[in-house]
Amino acid sequence: MNRYVVAALVALALSGCASVVQKNFKVFADPPDAEIRVVSGAGLTEQKYRSPARVTADVPNDPALASKAVLEVRRDSYKPVAMPLSAIKEGQTLNIKLEKIVQSLARYRLSFRMVEPSSSDTLQFRDAMIAVSFTVNDQSFQMRFENLTASDVKILWDRAEYTDVYKRMHRLMHSGIRFQDRNNPIPAQTVPPRAAVQEAVIPIDKVFMSQQKKGYEVQPLFSLDSDAAAGLKGKTVVLFIPVEINRQIIAYSFKIEIADSVKEAIKG
Repeated sequence: MNRYVVAALVALALSGCASVVQKNFKVFADPPDAEIRVVSGAGLTEQKYRSPARVTADVPNDPALASKAVLEVRRDSYKPVAMPLSAIKEGQTLNIKLEKIVQSLARYRLSFRMVEPSSSDTLQFRDAMIAVSFTVNDQSFQMRFENLTASDVKILWDRAEYTDVYKRMHRLMHSGIRFQDRNNPIPAQTVPPRAAVQEAVIPIDKVFMSQQKKGYEVQPLFSLDSDAAAGLKGKTVVLFIPVEINRQIIAYSFKIEIADSVKEAIKG
């Protein structure tokens, strides 16, 4: 009986060893500071390299897993290149040149108007308690917030949200928060009586760490360099900014419509 148990264990071990095929290869990337990313093994683990890279990777025999085992080379402002590890030969040397993304010679200029909670072509709102105005920049909404009351007003930033043109919701941050702290709870901001604050309001997931520049960057609110921007006309975004006044929470929802999208030539 023990003999059969041992034989079964040996067969199982051999089966496990045969679940992947190991490959060794080299990667030379152009530009040389491109990131080389390899996903391999039965667990599809990720490893990152810099050029020139000597890579040892395990390619799963399971077709479903093998399709997800890939080599990817990418860098900001270049088109990424990806290939399955199964297509790479043992001992092969890969020379991968990335294609630089050529900026369009035209871009779109958007115009905006507020449609809720009141209609305003100048993106302004006022009631008995607050006065708010917005300017839409490439990377942020510039907001001027004025407290019209005799009490403190708290802007509840940790509950604030942005709904984009695709109806996806994002957390918001303001310019008083460091980029590295953006994923932490954001404290309420107190605006004293009869006072005003000016903030850049940014969707948190538009902020990213650039490996190329080794610092934080902010992606544009809207992609204006492609013809897809022409279809933005008539679409809306929403800035949900709740406030607390005298222990009462008031939810302000500012719906902004893209009133027009005009194609313009970029001057050299």
